Amino acid sequence: MVERLELALDSIQRSVLDYWRNARNDLTVPLLDALDPLKLEKRVLPYLVVAEHLDDSGLVHFRLVGEEMVRRWGENFRGRRSDELFTGDYRVFIEKYFALARSERCPVYSESVFRWNDGGWIKTTRLILPFSSTPNGAPTRSVVVQVFLPSEQPQSVPEIRVLREQDMSGGVIVALPGGARQASTPN
Repeated sequence: MVERLELALDSIQRSVLDYWRNARNDLTVPLLDALDPLKLEKRVLPYLVVAEHLDDSGLVHFRLVGEEMVRRWGENFRGRRSDELFTGDYRVFIEKYFALARSERCPVYSESVFRWNDGGWIKTTRLILPFSSTPNGAPTRSVVVQVFLPSEQPQSVPEIRVLREQDMSGGVIVALPGGARQASTPN
């Protein structure tokens, strides 16, 4: 029996999830043509990343990076690939959630600790929403909505959870872990 977890999404993430769900129509994954960041609420744009899937392993090319993401990372990583930016366990963690969104064709929620080289940290949550070029085809791009939340204690184990439509209700999303758990802390 799979343990059910309730996830309270940030209002920014909820807004983009609602957009994604409306864009789907009767499809499993919305078409790429429906992806128009200018149709999103203005307040979500700084937290938005659009990534192009390069293969099934989770390797992605970052096509759009919001201002808050640039500020947090200290650089604009638009035009770069995940294998150029990340190494070690953190790269595995990042590419795992992109691979899950692509293979499962559903939203993926993750939470982890975002660390700086100077020893600072903050809890971060991500919602990854896949889009496809063809009806019911493999996702070709994903939208990531990443928010940063202050936390008393950093988490030691990053979590990745696959979200299934039948487990979503009202203002809370109930997720199924589905074996999608990363067992090491990010670098």
